[in-house]
Amino acid sequence: MYPNLSRRFILGVASAVLLTWAVSVRAQAPGPTPPNPAAPTLKPVAPHGVQRGTTIDLTLTGTNLTEPTGLWTGFPAKVVIPTDNNNGKDAAKLLVRLEVPKDAPMGLYGLRLATTRGLSNLRLFCVDDLPQVMQAENNRARPTAQLVKPPCVVIGKTANESNDYYKITVAARQRLSFEVLGHRLGSPIDPQLTLFDAHTGRELKGGHSNDAPGLQTDPRLTYTFKDAGEYLIEIRDVSYKGGDDYFYRLRIGDFPCATTPLPLAVKRGVKTAVRFAGPTMDGVSPVEVTAPADPAVQAVWVTPRGANGLNGWPVSVAVSDLDEAMEQEPNNEPAKANRLAVPGAITGRFEQKGDLDYYVFAAKKGTRYFIDAQTREMNSPTEVYMTLRDAKNNQIQAADPMKDPHLDYTAPADGDLFLAVEHLQYWYGPDEVYRVTVAPYAPSFDLSLGIDRYNAAQGGSVSLPILVARRDYASPIDVSVIGPAGLSGQVQIPAGQPAMPNTAGATLVVNVGPDVPVGPMAFLIQGKAKINGKDVIEYASVRAAVSRELAGVPMPPRQTFTTVGLAVTEKAPFALAVKFDQPSSALGKPANLTITAVRKPGFTEEIALTATGQPANVAPALKNIPANMTEIKAQLNAAANAPVGTFAIVVNGKAKHQNQDFSVNAPPANLVLTK
Repeated sequence: MYPNLSRRFILGVASAVLLTWAVSVRAQAPGPTPPNPAAPTLKPVAPHGVQRGTTIDLTLTGTNLTEPTGLWTGFPAKVVIPTDNNNGKDAAKLLVRLEVPKDAPMGLYGLRLATTRGLSNLRLFCVDDLPQVMQAENNRARPTAQLVKPPCVVIGKTANESNDYYKITVAARQRLSFEVLGHRLGSPIDPQLTLFDAHTGRELKGGHSNDAPGLQTDPRLTYTFKDAGEYLIEIRDVSYKGGDDYFYRLRIGDFPCATTPLPLAVKRGVKTAVRFAGPTMDGVSPVEVTAPADPAVQAVWVTPRGANGLNGWPVSVAVSDLDEAMEQEPNNEPAKANRLAVPGAITGRFEQKGDLDYYVFAAKKGTRYFIDAQTREMNSPTEVYMTLRDAKNNQIQAADPMKDPHLDYTAPADGDLFLAVEHLQYWYGPDEVYRVTVAPYAPSFDLSLGIDRYNAAQGGSVSLPILVARRDYASPIDVSVIGPAGLSGQVQIPAGQPAMPNTAGATLVVNVGPDVPVGPMAFLIQGKAKINGKDVIEYASVRAAVSRELAGVPMPPRQTFTTVGLAVTEKAPFALAVKFDQPSSALGKPANLTITAVRKPGFTEEIALTATGQPANVAPALKNIPANMTEIKAQLNAAANAPVGTFAIVVNGKAKHQNQDFSVNAPPANLVLTK
């Protein structure tokens, strides 16, 4: 075991090494795929939240906002885009009205604007139950502090080299919580919060917060005021930065402050009593949560309610396919170890000084086990150190403190193995929560996309390069679209492809039905494979793209990890048809085909053609369909060493009409190659 000082030293070295590695990787990695340049771009939304059961007018600002077709929200809402006063004709400003039901679940969700030219970047938006107060323009000095009445949430933004001040009046022994949502909202702000006596100007002892545990650099504190009177709340960026992007929400009230749920994850389709971890959980009852059975749902929001009926800000509980358990104390020695299901997961907490948690699981000879601890990815501040021990409590493996806590062990014999879990820094407290998973190692894969938003016309399509990272699995992966009716598409990533991780394994063509409504929608990309006799399903991640759009926030809301946005635009002004001139073609000879364009009246532009689906050693020889023409002849040249068989060929046409880009796929045509 590492002595206290050396382990902390190792952690410091690890942080420096990881930072250097991250900078090096960023320098070498290729740049992100750019979105459609004609698509709208949203600046920060103001206000960036709504009180449940109310209607709110949002003035969206940005670029390319003309000709809106709808606003996508990740929460229940009635959306109206007024058409009076030339609304929708200003490229930099747009009025949108949201009506949010009283029972809409609290939480942090996404907004996207769709126009006739594409879909906007993601902006985060809060659904809250506190009344909203807009920041006054003159609250940058203490004498002009803005008077606010708790409970409320203040919508503000910092200015360069300036502080924001708010004034409250409290009774003796009154308790209030103060929580700032800033970086978690996708703002670059690093906010801090300080309380002052309004009359003496003195900072209140214990009345300052900068980086609260688990809040991604946002501050939070709960304070009981000894004396009645007036007090000031100071909000500023730690580096005195400001501007339109430096926005925040300041929640004020006697509400509970939860950091994480207990447990951190719940099993899919199972009802679980969720408790809360955090500094002020007195009087907070558990919440019954039935995890959705939908395999695509990754998390749900759960809200802590105080004994006074006031809601704290909700926490995200992950939805898992594993058996989930909660640590049962006492388990500080092997004889009292909690038994784990394999595969399975357990949530634990370091509540006391020197807390050492033991778990035990039955191992089978020759089975390789992966043991992982999750903390920061679940918004817990805990640093975990794990050791694996035998039945005599002898250490047989230890996690590398320079990496995320992970053990990879192959059991040499049947029998129980013990897992000892402790805090890397020897800290403890109500926020120090972790989750451990134990599972036999299994080959698998990960899918991802370079960007998180696309656009396609009714009856048209859009091509998505699917990035693949394989983990000891080389066989085919079936990729398909999961989403609203009218969207379809599937492709198979061939065995062994790609050879390098996180490179394009296949291009998925997403087809949009001709009757799909114009406007914004969301869908998922599912990868499915049969591995060791079991169906393995993974959903393509867009987390990296989402984090880029949200000022680099490391943990955006979990439900944004796999949600892909699509703007459906008006039907294309042409359709394509493909027909091979002969039913089959011999290797070494060209396969001739006819490509026909059916043009709508008024559309005369050139159509650029490409083909996909052809096997190796078959080269398409396509020409564009010239302006005003409806038909061309083309060839697919099959070399003598091309494979024999039937192959579905998809011809795509791209053209511009009335300053819009359209992409259309012809129905697949079968290329039959014979010897």
